[in-house]
Amino acid sequence: MKQQLIQRQLGLTIIEFTLIVSALMLTLFGAFEVGRYVFTYQMMNEMTRKAARLASVCSVNSNIPNLPKVQQNYPPNFQAEKLVIDYLRDNGQVVADPVNNQGSIYFVRARVDNYQYQFIPLLNFIGNNGALTMPSFETVLPRESLGITVNSSNEEVNQSC
Repeated sequence: MKQQLIQRQLGLTIIEFTLIVSALMLTLFGAFEVGRYVFTYQMMNEMTRKAARLASVCSVNSNIPNLPKVQQNYPPNFQAEKLVIDYLRDNGQVVADPVNNQGSIYFVRARVDNYQYQFIPLLNFIGNNGALTMPSFETVLPRESLGITVNSSNEEVNQSC
């Protein structure tokens, strides 16, 4: 009788351990994923900030999204086409041809829209099969040199990054 009671309690202990460890592991993985999400959020913010900064000091012809200084902040599964550089007039409208209208550029905007953050498969109940659309990121800075410098003989020189 005593032997049977010990075996029942052992079985109950295994079930309790399994339930507690499962809840603990889910909480642990959830905390890691929230940390990874916040880190990705900060990467996106830093990426738009760096891209806007480079666009304000580099030539309009520079391919800012493909520069290594910007690419080092790309989050996982990010495509360079999602990072858009806009050159703006003083009223906020986009300059249609920034190469030929550099004098009308007052601000530079770097933005990212519709980036899908992918959670680990264990958390695929979040969003659309584990994919969550992050908020739009945008950084606007005043233009600076736009890659144009003046040399010693007062001639403008267009430099790219």
